[in-house]
Amino acid sequence: MPSDLSTLDLATLNAASEVIVAALQSHCIQWEQQSADAAADGNLTSALMFKQWAFAAELMASTASAEVTILFCQAVNARFGSIDPNKRSVEDQFHDALALEVASAQEEPVLVAA
Repeated sequence: MPSDLSTLDLATLNAASEVIVAALQSHCIQWEQQSADAAADGNLTSALMFKQWAFAAELMASTASAEVTILFCQAVNARFGSIDPNKRSVEDQFHDALALEVASAQEEPVLVAA
């Protein structure tokens, strides 16, 4: 993994995540079907084994998706900066404070009955 996360291509991260998760989910579906077929044939040991493999594949798909999402967020933060208000520029914080002052100084509109 590069030390400078801002150099990661976000589109590639998204594409890789989709491919990995789809492949794992495909195996999950295949093993669930094999589990059902084995159970229908009376082979309960094989059915249980395939069911456990399907569960493991689903767990791996979820984990892979979560980890790539975390990496994506880290790359976005490295590239564009954190959305933490304490890490914003002084100018942006000043504009926010000024906007709050203006908004609080405005009178609330009065509704007039027709």
